[in-house]
Amino acid sequence: MKKRLRFGEILLGMGVITQADLDKALARQKITKQPLGQIFEQLGIICDKDILRILARQYNMKKIERIRRPVQLEDLARKIDSKMAVERKVFPLGIKDRTLYLATCDPLDLATLDDVAFKTGLRTVPVLATLAEIDQAIRVFYLKEADPRGNEFRTVLVVDEDVYCKTVSSRLQQAGYRTLSANNGAAALKLVLGKMPDLILMETALPGMSGKDVFRTLQTNCRSRQIPVIGMSNRAYAEEEALLLDMGFFDFVAKPLNFTRLLARVRRSMRLVYEGYRQIIGSSMS
Repeated sequence: MKKRLRFGEILLGMGVITQADLDKALARQKITKQPLGQIFEQLGIICDKDILRILARQYNMKKIERIRRPVQLEDLARKIDSKMAVERKVFPLGIKDRTLYLATCDPLDLATLDDVAFKTGLRTVPVLATLAEIDQAIRVFYLKEADPRGNEFRTVLVVDEDVYCKTVSSRLQQAGYRTLSANNGAAALKLVLGKMPDLILMETALPGMSGKDVFRTLQTNCRSRQIPVIGMSNRAYAEEEALLLDMGFFDFVAKPLNFTRLLARVRRSMRLVYEGYRQIIGSSMS
């Protein structure tokens, strides 16, 4: 019978970590008893979301980077109670055609999948998620703790001069969104990493550190590069829009702002974020 590789051995074999990295992490694990992926992240060797992508590719599995409130949460909680979710580090995403989609951070934990299938009587399909995201979902949806990320699908960071921030934030709040604001690049980066908004509206010509520089910095972080950014600019040229889109901006809105158009772009980005989650348990997994 072929020996099953351990998590660290898989990353080592893929060239993601070195033997020295693995030895260091294993030594710490003996003391802390923490999952190896969490230790790699603490040591700055590799980010948890990079590990997620690597494992999803290695095992040809679906992944989810942000867990939202499942539609059938009450039914799911009866099938997988909080004790099992906490002990096994899993979270139920949804049921479709008698198939339970289950978030897990360990693709090798076949024992838990078997136990869940036996307990629920459902075919169980694992979906990879980070340990931090599973813990967050358990705390918010099972243990009823406040979600530090704010209202689901609702937090927008506005980065612009104070007058624009106040005006745009007011319009967004009237439309039901929670807002954060910053008037310079450094403050924006601090808010992004601390609050993890769902969307960023950013003036590209900020004083000092420009909006484009802020965007490039966000792209170097495995957490912040997943947040869609809509660029705002007085330079309403096709070349400027093409430049921003080529850089990776989610969308572009020209100034002076048309708030009907701006809110439509915000709604579109939020909808696509939500649809990205729904696809995990939708037709693509049938």
